[in-house]
Order: sequence, then structure tokens, then C-alpha cells
Amino acid sequence: MKETKPGIHFEPRWKEELVATSKDGVLIFEMTFGVYHVYFPTAERWALLVPAWAQSQWSVFRDACSQWCTQNRIPMSIEDNAYVYELKEK
Repeated sequence: MKETKPGIHFEPRWKEELVATSKDGVLIFEMTFGVYHVYFPTAERWALLVPAWAQSQWSVFRDACSQWCTQNRIPMSIEDNAYVYELKEK
């Protein structure tokens, strides 16, 4: 899969999730398989769920995710109940 302009790499994984890897960290978004669809959180929900390093980057990740979805012909919607969480190294 292609890397987006701001240096965020997206990769689907088996748990119906989309992994977004950036220089600052890794975030996991909701993505359905079978019929692909990415669910991206609203700015308000983002502020409640992401770690401090990502707080000000909602529009950066939204735009990068939208670009990735367009390149891969996968629909994306911004939802009040979409999840996002940080993947921490063990």
C-alpha cells in the first residue's frame, strides 16, 4: 500500500483495523473487511481517544487517511462512534 504525503503509512490488518504509522507513533482505526470501509472519528471523539502526541493532528491524519482511501478505492466516513487507539510497543 502507498505512503501518503505527510509520511503516514497505512496498512490493513486482520482484526478489521487500519494501522497508521507515523514518525510520532502508531494509531489504529476501524476498517471493515469483505466490503471495505474506513470509519474515522470526528474531531471531538479524536480529542477524547488519542494520546497527547496526536491531539493536534486530527486534520493531518484525516487528510492522509482520505488520500489513502481514495488511492485504494475504499470509502471513508467520519463517525461519532468510530474508534481510534494508540498501538504501543511491548
